[in-house]
Amino acid sequence: MLLITEEPIRDVKFVTEAREDGKKVLYIEGPFMVAEQLNANGRIYKRDIMEREVERYMSEVIKNGQGYGELEHPEGPKINLERVSHLIEKLELGKDNVVYGKAKILETPMGNIARALIDGGSKLGVSSRGLGSLRTGQ
Repeated sequence: MLLITEEPIRDVKFVTEAREDGKKVLYIEGPFMVAEQLNANGRIYKRDIMEREVERYMSEVIKNGQGYGELEHPEGPKINLERVSHLIEKLELGKDNVVYGKAKILETPMGNIARALIDGGSKLGVSSRGLGSLRTGQ
């Protein structure tokens, strides 16, 4: 299996929500991935494959509270908990072939770096990675 990483999608927005206890939580929302069109890495993912994998990830990972993400791409497929910055809470494949997501920025060292970058005006993006194979073709 090949580790496949994608260039970041930068059309996400950052939303702050207030909890009942008055504490503010920062979220990343917007497009996380795209199917049936050329992405920034020159790849096209079929909708049926994207739909299957989004459903699998939602049921096996996100529903169990384990949709962790790191600040920057790790070198391998395993998540390093010391580098976790966010927790993906929702993924949904829209009719427009865009996978929309929502991720909470965590209060971890890497999450705090992400928060500081966002607060400082940086335009962070969302990128994906996974294990699979690539096929060249039309």
